[in-house]
Amino acid sequence: MKQTIYLLFFLLTLVSQPAWSQCVPASPSCSGCSALTSSNQNLSAGTWCITTAISNLTIQPGAVVCISAPGSLANANLNGGTLIYNGGTVTNFNANSGDFRVHGALSNPVNTSFNGARLIVENGGILNMTNLTVNGSLVVDGGTINVTNLFSINGGGSVCMANMGMIHTQSLQNNASNGTTAQSTKGCISVAQPQNGQTFLNNSLTSSANVLVCLPGTFTPSNLGSATVSTNCVGCSSALPVTYTYFRAQPHEKGVALEWQTSNDLRHSHFVVERSEDVTAFLPISGPVIDPFRVKNGNKTYQFLDRTVPADVYYYRLKQIDTDGQVTYSKVIGIHLNNADLVLKLYPNPVIDHLGISLETAETGIIDLELLDMNGKHWLSQSDLKIEKSFARTLSMRQLPTGEYLLTIRLGNQYYIRKIAKHN
Repeated sequence: MKQTIYLLFFLLTLVSQPAWSQCVPASPSCSGCSALTSSNQNLSAGTWCITTAISNLTIQPGAVVCISAPGSLANANLNGGTLIYNGGTVTNFNANSGDFRVHGALSNPVNTSFNGARLIVENGGILNMTNLTVNGSLVVDGGTINVTNLFSINGGGSVCMANMGMIHTQSLQNNASNGTTAQSTKGCISVAQPQNGQTFLNNSLTSSANVLVCLPGTFTPSNLGSATVSTNCVGCSSALPVTYTYFRAQPHEKGVALEWQTSNDLRHSHFVVERSEDVTAFLPISGPVIDPFRVKNGNKTYQFLDRTVPADVYYYRLKQIDTDGQVTYSKVIGIHLNNADLVLKLYPNPVIDHLGISLETAETGIIDLELLDMNGKHWLSQSDLKIEKSFARTLSMRQLPTGEYLLTIRLGNQYYIRKIAKHN
């Protein structure tokens, strides 16, 4: 039976039960956004998409602005609304209040200050900075921050970490008393230069053992508080209990095939696969999953086949148990089994030169396409704006090596993932 897969990636913040921790409410969706095509705007309502050059913009409470490559935003102010960064360029931007949410990879935005806004790096987002000073609220929820020099938390600043969010910094300064917290899904701060002279912890860093601190040697600075400290640690990936390379679902003739890969499993005991019909009540559907299906280059690949699902919508997560009994959870993925011809068409498949893509869905907004080979190597990515029910594009595959690839199409909170065969 032909089927398509709708992968709906939900942040851990969507679930309200205690084990499913959150720092902030879930991110607004860019779905259904209107294209912003002119500068000199004062927005106080609506959801807007930027995929071109825009300047002199003010984002007020009630407005959501999503920017994706090749879009650019210059000389703008965030005054209580929400900016969602998926890609593109940001310059001369003042984040005075509201939420600045990083979902893509943002590096040293020119003349940009976060001031009193809440900075949120989430859902795999990456923020690269030379220096980063936290005066207000910083959230690292399943994202990564890399600071090549100094990461500092001022007295009025706070940091909340969840879903194995990571901060890597050369040196660290803290003036907030227990201002850093982490939910039960944990977070990690890796400090390359913890010695005196580079790191100044004038107040206790945290009162939470869910904050993991990774140190390169045996020297441990004072005032780390209740943090869980790993010495001789080469990076957050080795300090976190499990680092996921991916977690995905595919339709199978006998049900739903789940596969996940880890690049690190320190103190890991086993997994339990859980399933839900409504994203709130999860029940276990597997026993302990202990042995990986495959081990290659230090990465462990696990598989589980759910044989008990009809053709409907279901949601999955992984319960990960440490050797000491501590529990963390993966992100949630959803799968909707349906007839492929009703929604997504790829032609031809196998492909030699050009792959045609046709997507028929009422949802509009920013659409992201990404092509990976079966080893996880990235080969192609592009963003576009879907403004009608029908969306059609052509991808050039001519220069790609022969083999199998996974094409991911993201539209709002929906992920469509299909396997492509490339022939010469």
